[in-house]
Amino acid sequence: MGPTSSHQGSEIHPPQPRGWRNRRAAKGKGPIYYGWYVVVMAFAANFAAAATQFYAFNAFMLPLCAERGWTRADINLAPIVGYGFGLAGQYFYGAIIGRIGPRRFMTIGALVSATAFICLGQVEDLLLFYVAYTMVILGNAAMASLVANTAVSNWFVQYRGRALGMATSGLTLAGVIIPFAAHHLLHVIGLNNAFLTIGLAIGCLSPLAWLVVRDSPESKGLHPDGRIPATADPPSGPSAMEVCTVPIKVLVKTGSFWRVGLAYGLASAGVFAVVFQLGPRFQDLGYDGSTAMLLVTFASIAGTCGKFTWGFLCDRFPPSRLAAVMFCLVGVGQIMGLIASGPVTVGLFILIFGFGMGGIMSTFPIMTAWCFGRHSFASVFRVLALFLSLQAVGYVAMGQTFRLTGSYDAAYLLFVFIDLGAAAMVLGVKPTEAAIIA
Repeated sequence: MGPTSSHQGSEIHPPQPRGWRNRRAAKGKGPIYYGWYVVVMAFAANFAAAATQFYAFNAFMLPLCAERGWTRADINLAPIVGYGFGLAGQYFYGAIIGRIGPRRFMTIGALVSATAFICLGQVEDLLLFYVAYTMVILGNAAMASLVANTAVSNWFVQYRGRALGMATSGLTLAGVIIPFAAHHLLHVIGLNNAFLTIGLAIGCLSPLAWLVVRDSPESKGLHPDGRIPATADPPSGPSAMEVCTVPIKVLVKTGSFWRVGLAYGLASAGVFAVVFQLGPRFQDLGYDGSTAMLLVTFASIAGTCGKFTWGFLCDRFPPSRLAAVMFCLVGVGQIMGLIASGPVTVGLFILIFGFGMGGIMSTFPIMTAWCFGRHSFASVFRVLALFLSLQAVGYVAMGQTFRLTGSYDAAYLLFVFIDLGAAAMVLGVKPTEAAIIA
């Protein structure tokens, strides 16, 4: 006998999100949870940021020197000048993103980055080049990195690892595609038009970000991961997600803050310094320029695979333990780079180091959100990101050891010990009380 009408009337059905796609996704029946659209936009933003800030200059640096009469040292000063502004900008963005939201930041940031990158190809004064490059960095910081990671972290908890892994893989995938694409554009349409074409492509992200990105699942009547708890009604309204600001004086008294920050700051010092000079390292081993570029591409492919894999694993295992394993793997890879002499050891170096280093920038935001919670993510990550300034240690170590010894070997050995220390620091990190609640 079927249920009576009185029984039916006693059932309480919580209000459902508007739109059939959102309703089906919220019930776990939809093909795509809306948060994955945000991941795609974050991926595109990270790809564009890495392309304009780093990889395009693999093709554009020498033509800029030839056409403008500048030196490599002149151009290399641009990222040094811009990096400080980028850190300051990211810190400022993290302080106000809770009020403004990732959507507006990504929309404006893409427009600023695109305009500034186009200007890089047109200016002939070196000072104006530095100004334009700094604006590229500030625009990239507004659409990628902390902002894009915040957007993704807002939408995911259970699947945060794979979501951030996919979003940050744009950073390394740009290294696979952009150097060759920029080189082709350079020879087909010339230097200025190549800058213009890439800049216009980046500019397309601005309206897309406005149309696609939403600041939180609560703003669309959803819960993180698309799951609706049995005891909770679906939230509604853009302000449903509470954003917490953690005072710096509280952070600096937290052991996890120092352990995570120092571990990732020191490990990234070795990773970025090695990656920045991978081409010269391969040429020192006897490979010609074209082959060296191909090997760099293989390392970028391994790094892209690493981002996906480490992010996926963080959904299944404690991120602190995985980070410790990852740092050790990077150290093993650097040992391979230290002893590399033939195809086998070079191949092992590319595979092991590339796979390990791919997880550095993907697990950093995952670790932050896991340890401090999604509500505090932007507030905490903006401060933790300051530890990345320790990358300067790696560049100095690489440059000075090569100047004094004619080899990078001593720097590679130093980085191995740094990686082991980073693994020890991060191994015992646990979520804070706020993160457990979130």
